[in-house]
Amino acid sequence: MALVHPDARSWAEAHSAAGSVRLGMLEAMACQSHPEVVATFGDDGVAIAELIDHRAPGAARRALSGIGVVLVIAALIAPIAGVAVLGAESDLVERMPADRSVPIAAVCFVLAVVVLLVTGVAWVRGGARWSGMVCGLGAVFALCGVFASISMPTVSGRDGYDLPTLAQVSVWTTLALGLLLAVATMLRHRVREPEPEVAPAAPTTTSDRHVAELAARSIPDTERVAILADRDAALRVLAERGLLDGTTLDRALSAPLGTLFALEAPTQPGPESPG
Repeated sequence: MALVHPDARSWAEAHSAAGSVRLGMLEAMACQSHPEVVATFGDDGVAIAELIDHRAPGAARRALSGIGVVLVIAALIAPIAGVAVLGAESDLVERMPADRSVPIAAVCFVLAVVVLLVTGVAWVRGGARWSGMVCGLGAVFALCGVFASISMPTVSGRDGYDLPTLAQVSVWTTLALGLLLAVATMLRHRVREPEPEVAPAAPTTTSDRHVAELAARSIPDTERVAILADRDAALRVLAERGLLDGTTLDRALSAPLGTLFALEAPTQPGPESPG
């Protein structure tokens, strides 16, 4: 998988002036053609290496994912389609007779019931916290149930169709479940997702720095020279834009390739290094 920026310099040129500069990220961008090396550059390096190593899914998996997305979309719009098929009539669309529209609408609302049940179970298992999306889903499905509960008997009576009770059950169930889900979600309005706890950054050890430096040395000499030049050019770009002070720039330029991440956190002696 290719990253958005092909090298560190372009990353530095595009870096937001409002964002903090992460030197480990910069060096990871410079060495992105070697994910096994990047993975040793602290937390940022691990994250970048995972992105680079991510393999695109095969054709079969992409096809299954596409089918799954289509099915989910179809299920979500099912009640709207059910209402539409009962009342669709215009100069461009010929009115569908009740003996066809009612069974189709009934199937659509069966799908709606399944969606509401799955959503409700997932919402409860997820902590039953406030969710505008879940509340909106319940409200829309309930509204569709109201419209269909009125239009289904109307259409059947107009066409002399013997409306089966079973066809209406799915509509009534959609209305009830949708209303229940919307109300239940609203009652949990004060129950929000807890703020994520930000764990303090683990101190970088001298052994971590040594491992990263050795990994960077494994890059072929010619390529390593080009990568180092790209890294240093990116550092100078950040300094020119006022995102790095002179002291940090001098320290970063003099640091061996692969060790910039160690400048961002206090370094503590590692288990294999002298105290």
